[in-house]
Amino acid sequence: MKNEVTHSTAPEAESDQTSCVRQGSAPESAPATTKSGNPSAPQDGETGRRSAGFSRLALRSLPPEEHNEGEADLDVPSEDDDDGDPTASPVAGPGGDAPRDPRKALVAAAMAAAITPTIEEGLRGRATLALVVSVPAADWIAPVTEFFQQRPFGREWLRFARDGSERLRHKASVGNDEVASALAGGRSVVGIAVNPEAVLPATLVAAADQRIKVRLDGTAVGRTIRALYDEIPPQIDDAHLVRLELEDVVAAMRPDASAREVAVRIAAAAEGRSGAGSIDDVPDLATAVEYGAAREWGLALARDLRDYRAGVLSWSAVDRGAVFFSGPGMGKSVLARSIARACEATLVVGSIGELFATSSGHLDGVIKSMRELFARAAAAAPSILFLDEIDGLPSRESLDSRNRDWWMPVIEDFMLQLDDATSGRREGVVVIGATNRIGAVDPAILRPGRLERAIEVTAPGPDGILNILRFHVRGSLSDEELRTAIGPLDGCTAAEIMETVRSARRKARQAGRDVSIGDLKDAALPESDLPPEALYRIAVHEAGHVLSAYCCGLRVKSVRMGGRDGAGGVTRIEKSADMVTRHWIEQQVVGLLSGRAAEIVLLGAASMGAGGSERSDLSVATRLLAAMNRSYGLGDDELIYLADAAGAHRELGSDPVARRRINDALRRLQARAVGIVDRNRGQVADVAEALLRRRFLSAEDIEVIIGRDRPSPESVTSTGSGSRP
Repeated sequence: MKNEVTHSTAPEAESDQTSCVRQGSAPESAPATTKSGNPSAPQDGETGRRSAGFSRLALRSLPPEEHNEGEADLDVPSEDDDDGDPTASPVAGPGGDAPRDPRKALVAAAMAAAITPTIEEGLRGRATLALVVSVPAADWIAPVTEFFQQRPFGREWLRFARDGSERLRHKASVGNDEVASALAGGRSVVGIAVNPEAVLPATLVAAADQRIKVRLDGTAVGRTIRALYDEIPPQIDDAHLVRLELEDVVAAMRPDASAREVAVRIAAAAEGRSGAGSIDDVPDLATAVEYGAAREWGLALARDLRDYRAGVLSWSAVDRGAVFFSGPGMGKSVLARSIARACEATLVVGSIGELFATSSGHLDGVIKSMRELFARAAAAAPSILFLDEIDGLPSRESLDSRNRDWWMPVIEDFMLQLDDATSGRREGVVVIGATNRIGAVDPAILRPGRLERAIEVTAPGPDGILNILRFHVRGSLSDEELRTAIGPLDGCTAAEIMETVRSARRKARQAGRDVSIGDLKDAALPESDLPPEALYRIAVHEAGHVLSAYCCGLRVKSVRMGGRDGAGGVTRIEKSADMVTRHWIEQQVVGLLSGRAAEIVLLGAASMGAGGSERSDLSVATRLLAAMNRSYGLGDDELIYLADAAGAHRELGSDPVARRRINDALRRLQARAVGIVDRNRGQVADVAEALLRRRFLSAEDIEVIIGRDRPSPESVTSTGSGSRP
């Protein structure tokens, strides 16, 4: 990329026509002449609206500039060396009367839409101007620069066209002397960039008499298509255009197509773009109770944006950022689309990983791609910018000396873009981040003034499960039928529930019939291919967890055979509101070890079902005890803090003393769990037999099985799940 400013040396010639426009009287026709001698359309300078002459720039290619010296900040290839031959242009006008170029026509139409009558009057006057043009993405810079090269306002411009790709030269401190000299000498200057404040000369930004914000909307595209094809196209959706690059739209405007075909191609290209997602086919936020606190935040945001549009609320009072966090599959991206729909805002989707995938991967390319993402959101305002996998941007606290030099410019530029998007400097953009690892997000992102709210998206409750099922079955089953399938789906994520409905539909489709509630229940509780002895061991394991909860007087919500992530079964216990103490932690550990204890008591030995993964019973129990001793200050007369609670177990492998202490505690609590199960082995066996037959037991089912012979309360509780043996 070249970085020199462009000097257009064609002689300055202000016509009487320009003076008439400035004075508000009707101008005489004074057509410009192209190389081929074809005159451009005459201008209509009626006061108070855009002149017809400028509007017609959207309908035909622009006349070339005869003389040009110097080079632009961004190289701009000329497309006007065809001697004006209409057949040389990609699209010719009706009757072939003038060459047509979709790219130039689109740029001119977007410029016409962005320039108000007041701005246009100034542009057509005699005064020396400083002008800043913001464009939606980097692929707009070259054609907009060429637009000014063609002198559409009858003057030459000193042009600064910067895309931010050269860190040393595309910055606010470079070029200020040239700007000042040009303006002081009576020469007009224009700067063109995605993020003007960051890359254009600071003197130009500060001195700007006018600012033009270019965006490509459905109206501009529709007018261009109508002009190029002499047909009225179907309505072009702005939500489609915000996902597309300028070249995507140009590629749809083929010479042998109809206006309708062009519109269809644009819509198809938008759907094919990475991150594209319709905001029409999503749950209604007003009824999406499965999203809990995140839904309430979204509804409040929608109210704020309505008041903001109505002028009742200032932008500074709008809540403009949040981070949604959860485990995988909780529907954070669907939630963002529902919020965008409720807010009647355009959704712009991106991710940290996509910044690398859509760029060179080098530092300057990543920063450029990041700036373009925020610029797209600003161009589409009011908009929701959804940043998925925001934890992909590492926390500065986790960087070592080897990676810090590379990552720090990226992180700092991201913070700058975030500040612009969530402040008055980039009005109308709400930023929503999403992560599966909230602990990995840089605290600076979550501070007040940025994405200050971290909202957890949890597994849906009964009402939420019903609403998700209702949305996906599309009226195929009644609410009464759907309620009978809620229990087996307790604890499932939104993605798992969606997949359950898909499986049910697949089964019905293969059988050549409509989906039934039986299909749905079978999909929620699929048959296992494990041998009978393995299934019975799983049932015994889960029954041990159930009895532990009853011994502590806690309520079991449900227990099922088969689980997600390789789990053989899942027992769900209502959460306890008790304060975390040593007694509470040890109760939790006994409950976690009770599944293994049931295998020992009823089957003679334990299997691998209690371990094997980070979510297993043994893993959770070890983490709890490590945190108790090394973080919470609840060990044997130990008050020292050695680690964060979530990472307190990480040093056990290299600390034999600490490892021995935790292992001794596990053995002691395992013995207590074995004793509990042994004293209640009859009830454990009854629950296991019922679970093996039915695969799912609700709280009411369990009450019926052991209610009359309820175990006596003991100092034990249970949470957890067993994995496959």
